Amino acid sequence: MATNRRRRTAWTIIGLIIAMIMIFVAVCAVRWAIHSKSPTDGYGNYGFSSDKLFDLDLFPSLIVDKDADELKIMQIADPQIKFGNFTRDRKTMDLLDRAIRTEKPDICVVTGDLALSIFTYDAFNYFAKFMEERQQYWTFTYGNHDSQFDCSKYAIWRLLANYDHCLFSPGPTNIDGESNFLVNVFKDSYNPDNLIYSLVLLDSGMYPESDNASLSDWVYDWIKQSQMDWYTWAVNGLCDIKSDIQTSMFFHIPIKEFANMYYLNELNSGREVSDIVKSQLPDVEIRDVKGVVRESDKKDSEYVYGDEGYTVGIFYQGNCEGVTDHPDVFRYIKDLDCTKALFCGHDHVNNLKGYYDGVYLGYGLCCGYHTYPFFNNPKIFTSKVLYNANLWTDEDGNQMEKGVTVIQISLDDTNYGTLTVNDRFNSYYSK
Repeated sequence: MATNRRRRTAWTIIGLIIAMIMIFVAVCAVRWAIHSKSPTDGYGNYGFSSDKLFDLDLFPSLIVDKDADELKIMQIADPQIKFGNFTRDRKTMDLLDRAIRTEKPDICVVTGDLALSIFTYDAFNYFAKFMEERQQYWTFTYGNHDSQFDCSKYAIWRLLANYDHCLFSPGPTNIDGESNFLVNVFKDSYNPDNLIYSLVLLDSGMYPESDNASLSDWVYDWIKQSQMDWYTWAVNGLCDIKSDIQTSMFFHIPIKEFANMYYLNELNSGREVSDIVKSQLPDVEIRDVKGVVRESDKKDSEYVYGDEGYTVGIFYQGNCEGVTDHPDVFRYIKDLDCTKALFCGHDHVNNLKGYYDGVYLGYGLCCGYHTYPFFNNPKIFTSKVLYNANLWTDEDGNQMEKGVTVIQISLDDTNYGTLTVNDRFNSYYSK
C-alpha cells in the first residue's frame, strides 16, 4: 500500500514537472511568435535614394546647453543582459548606475549586444526602464546577439519607441542592416543653425549567410555597400548645413584596421611580427596607442580567409570565405573627412585604442558581468574562446575589470573635435 502511494506521488511529481516544462515551452513559443514579427513592407521609416533630400527631421536629436564646451559620451559595450534583477545583471546595472551618476554624460551609446537572452524583449525593456528612471539619454546600435532568440529587430524598435530618453531610429527601409541612423547634436535648441556634432550609428550585422560558415567558426557579418552609400549621403547632407561638422561612428563588430593598428604598434614597439603580416600592413601613421588585446588568438582556426598571418584575437568584419560585397569602410571615412573617430565593442577583453591614419579607433570597455571571463564557475567553460584566464589578467596578475569608456569631445571653437577617451574600470567608481 505504502509502495503504491509512493509510486503515485512520484508519478504525480513527474507529471507536474512535465506539465510545467510544457507550459514554459508554450509560453516561450507564443512570445517568440509575437516578438519575432517584422513588417512585410520593410523595416524603417523612409526610403533611401542618393538623390533624396537630406532632412534633419529624419533623425533623433540631442540638445545640449548653449554654452556647452564639450560633448560627453559614455560608451556601454556588451552588457549582454540576461534576466534582470535576480542575476548577475545586478552587478552590471550597479556599475552603470554609479558611472552615470558620477560622469553625468550627455548621452550613452550602447555599441551592441545589449542583450543575450532567451527573453530578449524583457531584457531590452529592463534596460530601457533603467535609463528612463535616471532620465538618461541613450542610443543603441545592434550587435550580433541582440535579435538572436525571441525577438526581431522590428519588435525591439517598437519597444524602444515607448521611451522618451531613447534616441533610436529604424532608419531607411531599403538598405542593408536595420537601424542605420544619425543622432544630431544641437546647442540650445533644435535649429539647423545650432547643429554642432553628429553620431553615426550603423548595423554591422550578425553572421554571414554562407554555406561555408557556422556559428562555431567565429566569423562575422560586415557593413554593406548600401550602408556606405547611405553614409555618404548623410555626411554630405550634414556638411551642407555645417561645412566643418565632425562626427563619430559607432558599430558593434570592429573593422580590419583595428588589427592593422595592433600589428603596427607591435612593430613600433620592437616586438616580432611575421614577415607575411608585415607584407600586408599599409604604410600609415599610428600614434597614442594604448590598451590591450586579450582575446584568444585565431591561430588554431582554419577560418582566417584571405588574411594569412592575421591571427591576433581581433574578430573583425567580413573575414569569411566568399565575401563579395565588403566595402572599404575606412576608405569612405578618410575620403569624406568628416568622421574623426569610430568606436566598437564585440571583443570583450580587448580595449585597444589609438589614432590610425589620423582617425581614432577605440574598443569600448566591456561592462557586462554575464559575459566571459566572469562566469560564476569558470571551470565549466574550458574552451579557448570562453575561458582563457591567463589572457584576462594584467602584467601583475590582476584580473581585468569591467567598466565603461568615457568619450569627451570638445565643442569649443578653438579645439573643436578634440577627443579625450578614457576607460573607467568598476573600481574607479568605488572610490
